[in-house]
Amino acid sequence: MGFMKPISAYLTAFLKLTPGLILILALASCQGNRTTDGTGTPRATPGSLTPAQGIVTPVHTTRPTTPTTTRTPVPTITAPVSTLDVTAEQLHGLRITFWHPWGGAQGAALQAMLDEFNRLNRWGIRVQSTAFEGPDQLQQAMETALSAGTPPDMLVGYNYQALHWDAPGDVLVDLNDYAGDPTWGLSSEEQADFYAEFWSQDLALRSGEAPKRLGVPFQRSALVLYYNQSFATTLGFRATLATPYDLRVRACAAAEANARDGQTSNDGTGGWLITPQPSLLVSWIYAFGGELTRPDGRGYQFNTTESGQALDYLKGLQDSGCAWQSPSADPATEFATRRALFYAGPLADIPAVQAAMTAAGNRDQWTVLPFPSTAGSPVLVTYGPALLVTQSEAARQLAAWLAVEWLVYPPNQAQWAAQNSLLPVRESALGLLSEQMAEEEQWAAALELLPLARSEPAYVSWSVMRWALNDAMAELFSPTFTAGQVPDLLEALDQAALEIFTQVR
Repeated sequence: MGFMKPISAYLTAFLKLTPGLILILALASCQGNRTTDGTGTPRATPGSLTPAQGIVTPVHTTRPTTPTTTRTPVPTITAPVSTLDVTAEQLHGLRITFWHPWGGAQGAALQAMLDEFNRLNRWGIRVQSTAFEGPDQLQQAMETALSAGTPPDMLVGYNYQALHWDAPGDVLVDLNDYAGDPTWGLSSEEQADFYAEFWSQDLALRSGEAPKRLGVPFQRSALVLYYNQSFATTLGFRATLATPYDLRVRACAAAEANARDGQTSNDGTGGWLITPQPSLLVSWIYAFGGELTRPDGRGYQFNTTESGQALDYLKGLQDSGCAWQSPSADPATEFATRRALFYAGPLADIPAVQAAMTAAGNRDQWTVLPFPSTAGSPVLVTYGPALLVTQSEAARQLAAWLAVEWLVYPPNQAQWAAQNSLLPVRESALGLLSEQMAEEEQWAAALELLPLARSEPAYVSWSVMRWALNDAMAELFSPTFTAGQVPDLLEALDQAALEIFTQVR
């Protein structure tokens, strides 16, 4: 994958590191220095005018006058005043801490963005980052830090983690106050630039309270179907995969082809390789028109007609020999050797599949697909963490917010998505990825699915419920499990869900 332009090439409109408040550097000398929000309305520029100094007097021009002509006074216009009660001077030299779960190349890419923030921001703010081995390790460290009263200034967290940490309501900052601030925040256009499904995911909806924004979306991945187009073509399938029935027909044809090719080593393979994972059952329930949460927002619902149809379908694939599983199988390798026409995996698998294809000497054409739906509307289940800011001193909170804005700045978002085979969280970032999309066919196919995005449930208990679903999938595909047991499995899943929702807060 080719690299994008250096981030500094995009910084003309971001020299002060606050999106939407563009510093105009080359006005005509008769007009003096002004800033606007893009609509002509004067706005204060953090770092140059403090809220208390944010008085801008528009410059006017006059026609030649005669001694009898009087000039009409031009009113003074007051720039919008920040509601955050922090001056630019209070930001100078601040050191803030940032915790994240990424090491290796991904961690190095994130650190490069932070280094650029540290170098370019006009306030001398320095972000000091700490990388953990994964989300679980970060969560353990955060629990310890909260007990000791020493949390980081900002961190990366999934929605269910943020809801848990902020259960008392006084741990995380409400980022609505920052996003909507007229001086330091995001304009309405910039907020609308985030994909709506992602932007709404990090809102905490608590009874009797206004929605609290616990985070700003930073990273999104998705569970997709890896599909070997060349293999399908040899089986006689060229049309678009549109329904679960289409998938079944093709999977069964692939299984039959492997059974009849004269090689015993691949008997029992060829169709859909089952790879149980939490988002898999979510995707199939959505594909059959079901929902995971109760309409009243009080927990989960699994014992429904749609969920029953989804599980019957999946068990039927296995019973008919059109789906298979192996605990030791490497999905990318099985896919690259035509032992699987389909398998479900995260977008992060794209480089692994590319490498497996190369290792196998396989030049098959392949792509990634959403889950086909009975209603004809494909399903793409997305998931990923947000950037969170903890409550501390006002100036530290604002400094952390400025770092958040930097990390979700469209060129940074585009680079982060391109380097890690992810979905950008902002629509404008997509426009910066045309070169990379031309080079990466499968990743480009995934980006085209963004309008289909659907999020996982926004409950604290999802941290446990997602693994209960994984256990249910394992039971469903157990050799001793029969299709007639599906109703009992769904009833048991409902009972477990009620207990989990009640106890995990």
